[in-house]
Amino acid sequence: MATEKADSQKQHNLRAIWEQLAGKYCSDPALSDRLFNELEKKYTTTRRHYHNLAHIQALLAFCESYEHELRDADVVAFSVFYHDIIYNVLRKDNEPRSAQLAVKRLQALSVPPEKTEQVKLYIEATQTHAITTAVTHTGDLQLFLDFDMSILGADWAAYEAYTRQVRREYRIYPDKVYYPGRKQFLQHCLQTGHVFQTPVFCEQYEARARENMARELTTLY
Repeated sequence: MATEKADSQKQHNLRAIWEQLAGKYCSDPALSDRLFNELEKKYTTTRRHYHNLAHIQALLAFCESYEHELRDADVVAFSVFYHDIIYNVLRKDNEPRSAQLAVKRLQALSVPPEKTEQVKLYIEATQTHAITTAVTHTGDLQLFLDFDMSILGADWAAYEAYTRQVRREYRIYPDKVYYPGRKQFLQHCLQTGHVFQTPVFCEQYEARARENMARELTTLY
């Protein structure tokens, strides 16, 4: 009962954040409400165990904490809301499909084209973490990507819970298929110069992220 009440409160808080954000551009509360209901429905399907509303809540908390460093906080917030709206473990084009849907919804909200285009680029960047010259505020994108990767640098209990949640999302695959893919992801992250792109996240989370991933690798067979 307590868990259900907490979840309901989180969804209420998310709706309030969404209404404030969308209300800057859209004067139609019914449209704003309909689009939030769509977001809520997408992020609460039974197939979502990590990439759900709790993930969105966590990233929005980072948006609030780092608001003073963001040049265009609205672009980052819209990117957070839409970056995982399409999530199908059987496909490899979730990011561009999420970006395309975000564009349609932001156009409906009358968000300026230049902001909508940046949201599209930010969401697409979650697939490769590459920074393109088309990005207006590179620092904003780097922070957004670090927000999304922050779970890697969490304490071990939270990190371990994340690994279990992701495994449940990929439960359609047997261990002999899932483990090699997971190993490849972890090894790729560990072989990069930096897991995180911004100095503040590198300083705060880099060492722990590498410890967590190395520890997880020892559990995979």
